[in-house]
Amino acid sequence: MKFSRFLQMGAASLLLFTTSCSDETYEVDVPKGAYENGILIINEGLVNSPAAEVAFLSNDLALQEDDIYKKNNGEAPGNILQTIGFSGDHAYLVLNVPNKIEVVNRYTFKKVKTVTEKLDNPRYIAFTPNNYYVTNNDFFEVRKLNIYRTDHSFVKSIDFPRYAEKVVEAGGNIVVQTDGSTYDSNYNELPTGHTVTIINGRSNDLENTVTFPDTTGIIKDMISFGGYAYVLSSDATHSYIHKVNGATGAFTTTTLSGIAGAQKLRIDGNKFYFITSSHKVYNMDMGSTVAPTQALISVPNAGYGFGYGFDVIDGKIFIADSQFAASSKARIYNAATGAEIKTINTGIGTNGFYWNK
Repeated sequence: MKFSRFLQMGAASLLLFTTSCSDETYEVDVPKGAYENGILIINEGLVNSPAAEVAFLSNDLALQEDDIYKKNNGEAPGNILQTIGFSGDHAYLVLNVPNKIEVVNRYTFKKVKTVTEKLDNPRYIAFTPNNYYVTNNDFFEVRKLNIYRTDHSFVKSIDFPRYAEKVVEAGGNIVVQTDGSTYDSNYNELPTGHTVTIINGRSNDLENTVTFPDTTGIIKDMISFGGYAYVLSSDATHSYIHKVNGATGAFTTTTLSGIAGAQKLRIDGNKFYFITSSHKVYNMDMGSTVAPTQALISVPNAGYGFGYGFDVIDGKIFIADSQFAASSKARIYNAATGAEIKTINTGIGTNGFYWNK
């Protein structure tokens, strides 16, 4: 009888446990793929050889896997891999020399689509909910923005008189860098204009041209953050950060007095980070109007390829020490202190780092 009573109580307890569990909802975090939550490293490759590739580096910097595109698709992506853009679960690999975009699942790197229509020296890419936008620029004659729907069908091109380089989404519109350095037939650098152009993100028509003062130098970089486009320009004496309202084109300018030749701009933890042609990295609060007086990182004896790729991701600074006749290196620093954390070997012509969250 005691044993029978024990079984009855056990059955009742099990029923109670099952009933109480059925009333609760549990969320299971299922991994999306092998390349989730890490850094994608672009290796640009060579003009005459399909040496372009992508590497994956885990967030804790412990795991590195090279050639992830080739491993998952059985072939290299192409020759010159210019940039990567993200939209939803897809990564868009913009390849300059083969005139194509390889669309892959960003977490598995399996190819989804190849886009080639109307591409001519594609450079950079940006997205709105219904379209994506690709600049095409050969630094001589081709200077246009291609617009595609999210189903990859071609919409139209917009030509510019001087330049078409970086492109970002800001405030629902598309901002195109239409100023920079072009070249004559002898490959001499020619400074041209000081403008960005705003494209309406709904109608895809040209909305506005924003002109910066001649005294603020040539545009070197442009990024998007919090609905604004941040445009970096510089000359041989000073550098400048222009904060542009993507909806109206209104802008304010912060002068980085005494900091010459700023080349690349990034934002992390509400701080600006920028690298100069003299291989120095500076940081400053985004709300500050006073230029920093000391560099966070200085590598005076670095080679020509130092800083060819540059980004600041989740408290770490990534700087490519790029080579084109041999493998490159990537140096990783603490973004708060400037202390070097690690140096890793990368591929040919490392030119970018992207957080694949």
